[in-house]
Order: sequence, then C-alpha cells, then structure tokens
Amino acid sequence: MTDPAQYNIQMIPEVALHRWVMECSRRDPKFDGYVGVLDVEKVGSPSFRSLLLIVRKAINDALRLETLNASGGTEHPPYHFDYIEVRSDAKFPYNAIAFQHEGSAFIVITRPFVELLFDLSQRLSRSPLILELLGIDPPNPGPDSLLLLLFQLQISFLVSHEYTHHVHRHVSPGISPGTWIEFAQDLTSGSIECQAQELDADAYAIYLVLGNFVRGAGRSSALRQLGKQHLESIDADALLLESFFLSLMSLFCARWPVDLNMASIRAFTHPPAPVRIEYAIRVAKMWCEQNQSVSESWFGARRFQTLFRIATEAIGGSAPQQWDDHIHFLMSAECSSYNELLFELFERLRTGKERADLAELAP
Repeated sequence: MTDPAQYNIQMIPEVALHRWVMECSRRDPKFDGYVGVLDVEKVGSPSFRSLLLIVRKAINDALRLETLNASGGTEHPPYHFDYIEVRSDAKFPYNAIAFQHEGSAFIVITRPFVELLFDLSQRLSRSPLILELLGIDPPNPGPDSLLLLLFQLQISFLVSHEYTHHVHRHVSPGISPGTWIEFAQDLTSGSIECQAQELDADAYAIYLVLGNFVRGAGRSSALRQLGKQHLESIDADALLLESFFLSLMSLFCARWPVDLNMASIRAFTHPPAPVRIEYAIRVAKMWCEQNQSVSESWFGARRFQTLFRIATEAIGGSAPQQWDDHIHFLMSAECSSYNELLFELFERLRTGKERADLAELAP
C-alpha cells in the first residue's frame, strides 16, 4: 500500500481525526465512549450550533496563520482544531487533547467539555456579584455579551494551552508519545516534571491570551462586550484582567477533583487547581510588567481572594471543605520541597532550558 507520508501528502484532517478517535476508543480505556468527530450541523440548539461553527472557524483561521517564528522556530504539521463527540456513558467526557497524526497537529475538545465551558460562562455572567465587580449594569451591553466574552477567554486559554504542548515539544506521560490529555484517567500516572510542563503550557497560553485580549486585536471587541469601550487604558487593562481570572478560576475549579490523595502529589499528571491559579497570577504579573500594564500592587492577595470567592460561588462549588484541606496541605512544611522543585523545573522550562528532559533534576 502507498504510504501518503512518503509523498508528503496530508490526510484530510477530519478523516484522520475520526480514524484516530475510533482506534483509541477500541484500544485505550481512557477513550472509552469516544465516538468520533462531532457533526456540528446535527447539534440541536441553533444558537449553540452557530457558536460552535464560529469558534471552530476562528480558531482554525488563526492556526493557519501561525508561522515558525510565532512558535519559536518549532517545525510542525498543519494545525487543525475540532470537536469530538462522546457517548453519555463515557467515563471521562470532559477533555481537551493535543496530538499529531497522519500529517496534522490536532487540538480537540470533547462536546461535553465545550458545553461545560458555556455553562460556566453563563453562570458567571448571571452572577450579581460579578456584574457589580465588573461595573456592568444589565441589560447593557446586552444579556449575553459577558457570557460570550468569558466563553471566548476560556476556550482561547484551553486551545492555547494545548497548542503550547505542540510547540514546546513536551514529553507526555504514560500514553502515546506526542499525545497530551488535559484530564487523564489516572491522576497519579504523572510526575513533578509533567506538572512543570503543564504549568509551562499554562504560562505560554496566558501570554497568548493576554497578548490578544488585553493588548492585541481582541481588545476593542472585548471592551465592547463589556460595554466599556471608552474606559481609560490601564483601567481597561484591569477590567479585562479581572474577566480573564474569573474565567480561568472557574475552569480550574470546575475540574478540581475532590478525592485527591495529596500525599501522592509528586505523581500527579497536573498540579492541583490552587497551584495552577498561583502560577497563573505570577505569569500575569510578569506579562503586565513587560507590557506596562497594571502595577504590581494590583496583584494583591485580597483581590484574588475576592475573585476566587465570587467565581466559585457563581459556578457552585460542591466540596469547599476538601478544597480547604488541599490548600492547607500545599502551604504546609511537608509540601515545601515539592513547591521548591516544581518552581525550579517551571523556571527552567519557562526560560527555555531543557524543555524536553528535566529528569536529572528529580530527586
């Protein structure tokens, strides 16, 4: 049989993606219940169907414009973003995955996960506390404007995170090389090196999202969605940063497992939600310093305690006591060596040193 790769022929992305999903669902329990590429035209809700089509086109258009300079000189196949359909009985329906297959670099999100992002954004946008915090007086600028902005921020961060796994050539744990899963079946199949890579992906994603929505092409549209297009520059930055952190905290907390055995923290595939939030704040502060945005004083602990509280209240946290226990453990002396090593590994990745293999630093 002729090998398409021999002649540098790219398989049609949707066909290659569907074949990959079908193969994985047969042989890998992590993908049990995964059906294939979502047929967006068959999504029941006309408004949600339209949103999915708009988002997919916008992301793929942006990915087609991506150059080697934009990705730090990393060579890669053409990118393709799409959605995956899963059955209602799937064990792990909420997922985002990055991988390369048959001539394409894929970034995919399951339909239930997209629906979750939309639901979280809707809950946040209906919260009186959040409307008050952002200074939005409903019905202006429109009942769904804030919802759509928060949804854009969440999905942009998620896609940028998976994109970073590709361009930084992270080493994926316990699964096929070059495949990264945002919500793995076995939370303890990873390592502290894997967690540092996840933080590196978060960090680069934050730079991409803030670069677009706070200082780039997405800024004016985002401010219009908030009804604040005439706001002074730094005040506008602050408003957009608050919107971003509300969306990010709700995303992390919505998928924060309550049954984590924190004693096994070094074997987690991803850092716990409080760690990801802490590093997100650090990275955003660096971005602001480099881009003459809000001052360091803006990043006070009280502000982020308030953002965390109202975000979790809006989305309806089910296990605050377990969250408190996790945070208490992370602040304990018992966890100090974990925190120190994770920071060292993250800094080496962030500065481009030994991205692919940091195993020699592990104890």
